[in-house]
Amino acid sequence: MKIRISLVHYLNSAPLGWAFLHGPFRDKFEVVPASPAKCADQLSSGEVDVGLIPSIEYQRIPRLKIIPAISISSLREVRSILLIKHRETPSINTVALDSSSRTSVALAKVLLQVKMGIHPRYVTHPPDLAAMLKQCDAALLIGDPALRVQPEEYETLDLAGEWFAWQKRPFVCAFWAARTDAQLPSDLASIFLEAKEWGLKKREEIAAIYGKSLNLSNSFLEYYLANNIDYNLEPDHIEGLRRYYQLAKQEELIPDLNPLRFLAADN
Repeated sequence: MKIRISLVHYLNSAPLGWAFLHGPFRDKFEVVPASPAKCADQLSSGEVDVGLIPSIEYQRIPRLKIIPAISISSLREVRSILLIKHRETPSINTVALDSSSRTSVALAKVLLQVKMGIHPRYVTHPPDLAAMLKQCDAALLIGDPALRVQPEEYETLDLAGEWFAWQKRPFVCAFWAARTDAQLPSDLASIFLEAKEWGLKKREEIAAIYGKSLNLSNSFLEYYLANNIDYNLEPDHIEGLRRYYQLAKQEELIPDLNPLRFLAADN
């Protein structure tokens, strides 16, 4: 039986999954495309063995190990985690939260509540900006829907940029995590690292394909993949992740603080 992988269908995840869909590991794994929130649910339920999960979900799903050296992160502004409001809206009393998000929802709450001292009412909503702003003062959009937003038309706050300005650490949006009760090959971590390196070389190709579906320029998407998104998971990333978890626990957004456990080369 093939190992089942849950893969986020957004552009920023594509380089990490391209080798499983179109490259050397095609047909060797069963790939299940999903939203970030759905990826977490699939991994939690055991529907898949490995998932590209929102980083906050590591603290909510038991018996996981992180595949090392790989993440979807940002070193500064990310452009695809936006808090948006109309320019004429005077204050933020209500926020519509993108229903496909888990990590960015927690990040928005941490920034609003801890950094900005705002405690708005939150409403979960599908990622439809017009409908979100009709219902609430501000809207959180992530991923491809956020990339389609024209920032000059609204007042926008790049939440990853706000995090870095505050904490001076990268913000880790997502990473690969594996269930410890799954039957996994001993070289799984090496396979996923090889897949990452292969996919990063295909960013120009990926941008061209997504440019058509998103109706955005190839150059804009190439820049996004090369400069806004960082695919590493190094000591600074891990320190930023720990700080994020501490603040999420402080705001009662996660039940506990579980230590970070990584999958070794031999499991």
